[in-house]
Amino acid sequence: MGTLGEQVSGMEQMDKLVTLCKRRGFVFQNSEVYSGLAGFWDYGPLGVELKRNIERFWWNYMVRRRDNVAGLDAALIGPEAVWVASGHVGAFHDALVDDKNSKERFRIDQLLYHTEEDAEAAEIYALEAIEAGVTDETKFWDGLKEKIGYYPLNPNTGKASRFTAPRQFNLMFKQGIGATGEGGQTGYLRAETCQPIFVDFDSVRVTARQRVPFGIAQIGKAFRNEINPRNFLFRAREFSQMELEFFVRPDSLIEQLKAAQVAETPGLHDQPGSLAPTQHWYEYWLGERRSYYTALGIRDEFLRIHDHPPEKLAHYAKAACDIEFLFPFGWGELEGIHHRGDYDLRQHQEHSGKKFEYFDDDAHRLLTESGMNKDEARRLATYLPNCIETSVGLDRTFLAVLTAAYDEDEQDTKHEGKEADIRIVLRLHPRLAPVTCAVFPLSKKLSGPDSKAYKLYRTLIEMGLSCEFDDAGSIGKRYRRMDEIGTPWCLTYDFDSEEDGAVTVRDRDSLSQDRVSLEEVPTLLIQKLSES
Repeated sequence: MGTLGEQVSGMEQMDKLVTLCKRRGFVFQNSEVYSGLAGFWDYGPLGVELKRNIERFWWNYMVRRRDNVAGLDAALIGPEAVWVASGHVGAFHDALVDDKNSKERFRIDQLLYHTEEDAEAAEIYALEAIEAGVTDETKFWDGLKEKIGYYPLNPNTGKASRFTAPRQFNLMFKQGIGATGEGGQTGYLRAETCQPIFVDFDSVRVTARQRVPFGIAQIGKAFRNEINPRNFLFRAREFSQMELEFFVRPDSLIEQLKAAQVAETPGLHDQPGSLAPTQHWYEYWLGERRSYYTALGIRDEFLRIHDHPPEKLAHYAKAACDIEFLFPFGWGELEGIHHRGDYDLRQHQEHSGKKFEYFDDDAHRLLTESGMNKDEARRLATYLPNCIETSVGLDRTFLAVLTAAYDEDEQDTKHEGKEADIRIVLRLHPRLAPVTCAVFPLSKKLSGPDSKAYKLYRTLIEMGLSCEFDDAGSIGKRYRRMDEIGTPWCLTYDFDSEEDGAVTVRDRDSLSQDRVSLEEVPTLLIQKLSES
């Protein structure tokens, strides 16, 4: 939530990003020929590549490089019982208000406030008023003014208006399953990707042969019937999450092991050791996620950590924070990291009747070796694991990556009457770029299917690189297009190439141009990617 000044200052940059996304085929409005459907977006040819590259980067960082994380791809719809157990059916609500003048609808924290703290205070106040049954508009808004010192404004106009008292709005998409009438079943499109992980906890643990501590990761769609989708990809009704639920020993068991003077063993991948309290795991994953963004190429000035105050914590949470990104419209949540305790497994155990308790045979052995009665040791070593969650929006990451990469600089031009021209460039991490390299024959005389230029292109494609072949237009225009879509390297095959068997390799960021033999090009590009 930003101030009006922050929103206005970022509007130009956001407009440029949206225009670039449409012009170059990154993102389109869903069903635009039918006037569009708010809160739903389609990823075009380049957007699909960038999105998949972000997914792959996250999956490699969070799953493949770790021995104790397994993957899952669960169904998008779950039975009502799952979402009753999780609390979503009964409590997954936002505070909705209507602007009586403009007829617009807003979440109360999306109105225009002086500070983010005031927006949070208004949301808490509204939820308390809803629970207390307050329906009198004057009473509610005068009460809010007493709390924060002023009336919030319409965020679209920046002006005062007349708003209704807040009311609850459930964000779940309800879905009938099977035949209507007798025998039909009620389900919901999942509002978050973590609940299927908890439901499948035991199945994944057993089949993946994992022992606590271990994690389950998933990338997939989630759906929320947002009151007011806004800020392009930031708040949509259909979105993707990249999520890890990491299960650890509870603090009660750790205290018993320490009391028994058990020696600590080191953890995998520089993770906390066997006697680490759950808070250490929370801090470990916060550090890992910050390191991830560095590896992704996002500079520190674009990121900050926002710790949730105690009054904003869910009743089951021991700690929570957001990693926020400086979007064009201001700071916004990119990722949430939560210490969820054993709440979710306990809820599903109670509602389903299935045991999710884990028997920790290592802990049982250590406790009995210390002299503890075997039955007592078994009782202590049988537990519901605690869960540390990291959940990041894929679509928000997509927008953050574009925001951080977008740049403009001045370059010499041959346009009549102009000495310099503005070059738009996406300085994407090479492993994220939708096109890794492009092959440019200088002339169509050099671009036939039997040409060496085309053979180079096919070689790079067969190596698994994302590569384009373009022989249309001036070389300058081709360079500009590749700069706009973030292609790190362009390979120009000219008439000299026929003689010396080399191409000119142009670097997107430095604009350096080096002559490289055709045989060395594949090795050079692989080396550059590995070093990036």
